[in-house]
Formats: sequence, C-alpha cells, structure tokens
Amino acid sequence: MQHVIISGGSRGIGKAAVKLFASKGWSVTCLYNSTVPESGDNVFAVKCDVSDADSVKEAFIKAEERSGPVDCLISNAGISVKGLAQDFNAGDYRQVMDTNFGGLFNLSNAVIPGMVSRKKGVIIAVSSMWGQTGASCEALYSASKGAVDAYVKSLAKELGPSGIRVNAVSPGVIDTDMLKDYSDEDLKDLADETPLGRLGSPEDIAKTMLFLSSDEASFITGQIVGVNGGFLI
Repeated sequence: MQHVIISGGSRGIGKAAVKLFASKGWSVTCLYNSTVPESGDNVFAVKCDVSDADSVKEAFIKAEERSGPVDCLISNAGISVKGLAQDFNAGDYRQVMDTNFGGLFNLSNAVIPGMVSRKKGVIIAVSSMWGQTGASCEALYSASKGAVDAYVKSLAKELGPSGIRVNAVSPGVIDTDMLKDYSDEDLKDLADETPLGRLGSPEDIAKTMLFLSSDEASFITGQIVGVNGGFLI
C-alpha cells in the first residue's frame, strides 16, 4: 500500500484528495490544524501546523511509524487575505508566507531525505493561477504562490537525478471555502469569465493530483499544471 501525506486535508481540495486517494487504496496521512477531518479505514489524521518546522517533524514521525515511508507528499494547506496591498501589515505577511510557502518548505524538508535515499518519490504542491498572473487585492497570496511555483521548478531540477518528481497543480476558481465571501452574482460572473462556463470543483483538482502521483505521469516534472477551465490561457 502506497503512503501519501496530504496537508490541509480536512476541507475543500485537501478533503477531496484524501477521499480520492483512500478510495484508490492509498494509505493516507491527513494533516490538519483546526478542523478535525473525517476518519476512514485508510485515513490517519495528525494535527500539524505546517508553518512550524518542529510540528511538521513530529507529524512525519507519527505518520511513518504507522504507515511507513512516504511515497507522495501533497502540500495543500493554504490561506488567503484580501485587501489593498498598502493595508497589509507584517503580521499578514508572515501568516500568508509562512503557511503557503513555508508549509511547502517545511514539508519538503521533512520528506526529501527519505525519498533521496530510496531514489523515488513524488512531491505535489497546490499553487494558484494568481501565482502566475497576480490578482488585485490578493497581492500577498499571489506572491506566496509565485514563490511556490519557483520552488517547485528548482526542486524538480535538484531532485530529478534522485528519481523524485516535483510538480504543482495550479487551480483556477474552485468552489471551496475561499469563495465564501463572494456573492451569488460574483460567482456567476466568475463562472461566465471561465471559458468552460463553470466553477471548478475540489474533485477536479484531486483527480489531477492522483494522475501526477501515478506512473502514468512518470516523465512529468517541474510543471505548473493549470486546472482552471481556461480562465488563464
């Protein structure tokens, strides 16, 4: 049974990924911070603050004691703050960067040594189309995802000789809690702006993750895979 660790696994995209990977026979370690995830036969929930390196190390010890070495890491946990760039403060900066980019950094540092020693493994980060093009009133979020994209490409070059593939999934407008402050009219406008005419679902992203984790994607690394319905072309 292959072992995947998924951060931010209790809601939205992470929850969909946990459910899909478990249904496909993976042993899933679901990292959560505040919302306790649903349990299941193949799902092991571990509380973890991905922005804290010590918390991540402790979570990995528990995960590997139960399910063995990690075959795939999915760095999904993320947060967003909205507002004018001039109104963000140092606390906003630290919170967003430490979670969105710092989380990937800490999780990768925890998983890379074992993958290198086994000469195999897959790392998948959840980015955003705003990391590629930038979003008004989401400057910090966009910057953090831009950092994720650059880190993914760098890791892919560095870890490729060790048989480790590193990619990012870059969602468009996805129907999750991050849209809870949007009105029905706003959501309709976003769907209308998407060439496929709808919002994405968490399952759309989870299916892409499953593909990237599989041998069918064995020659794909260093890519920022857009799953945005054509919103960003």
